[in-house]
Amino acid sequence: MKRSSLFCAGLWPFIVLPLLLLLVLLFFRWHPIEQTVAENATNKLAEGGQEWAKVETFNRGREVLITGTPPDQQSIDKARELAEGAYGVNSVEISPSVSVPVAPPENPKFEATATNSSVVLNGTLDSQDSIDKLVSQAHAAYGVQNVVNNLSVGKNTNPLPDLTGFFKGLANNTGASEKLTTKLEEGKLTLLGEVQSIAFKTALGKRMEQFFGNNVDNQLTVVSPPPPVVEREDCQDQINTLLSTGKINFASGKATIAEQSYPLLNSIAEAAKRCPDANFEVAGHTDSAGSLELNLRLSESRAQAVTDYLIKLGLDNSQFSSKGYGPNQPIADNSTEEGRAQNRRIEFTLTN
Repeated sequence: MKRSSLFCAGLWPFIVLPLLLLLVLLFFRWHPIEQTVAENATNKLAEGGQEWAKVETFNRGREVLITGTPPDQQSIDKARELAEGAYGVNSVEISPSVSVPVAPPENPKFEATATNSSVVLNGTLDSQDSIDKLVSQAHAAYGVQNVVNNLSVGKNTNPLPDLTGFFKGLANNTGASEKLTTKLEEGKLTLLGEVQSIAFKTALGKRMEQFFGNNVDNQLTVVSPPPPVVEREDCQDQINTLLSTGKINFASGKATIAEQSYPLLNSIAEAAKRCPDANFEVAGHTDSAGSLELNLRLSESRAQAVTDYLIKLGLDNSQFSSKGYGPNQPIADNSTEEGRAQNRRIEFTLTN
């Protein structure tokens, strides 16, 4: 009996060869398709600012595999969204090797601005427990009602060093300054403010070194305390006393102050600074030698020269007025050399 089958030996070449040829054609066609899909996805990622993302499609067809090192999770999500929108992409897979780098923890930031009776706290600490501990120490030094707490918790922050005794030392020493600021940043404590002595600046710096070692930047500025304010009449008496022990001299016939008179004028200025609400008339006087008109102008110019000198030392212009009396108010006999020398003088008179 004669067998009939499609799979007889005579038909195999006509079936197998076309299949092999089809597979070869598909192979060579498939690779350009993958390249096109990869190029489209890469361009899309670049346009969206995700250059970190690398695209792989080998033997994946229209499926895209994203590799690389992203800066954060948002970048991973954005890359997936962009790649899915690229022409020819059917699906997107994120490689298991893609992970967000873990940022090292930041140093705590802490700032305490203290006055004689209160303290304001600002900054970022590692936990609420650290904040509570720090605030409790501030309460113990300043009192609960005198502490303003603006501290917050950071997401990735190192612990704060133990500051037991920090606020007590700050509170005990703030009296030498109206305001002190201690600022901790990047592990370094900076001291800011104005203090009244180098001894206090050094002492406070060493106190803070107990907590932060050599990481203390002492930028405290030493300023002289303001002179004590005195009564106007006392200020007048002090100036009169100074003028009784010295004399403001000028170049002969001129309004140029002699340099040897500068120390006396400096002392007068210091006395005037102690009574800033006192106003003075600076009066110039001459002897009777020469014409009256010339002596009046000379005495006026000398009085003005003294006023100008005091203003240059930092005194308020409104505190002084100048006037020249020439020879009209002598205090000694103009017929003698000694008397004429006494009449050539500068006087300060309280006017309020």
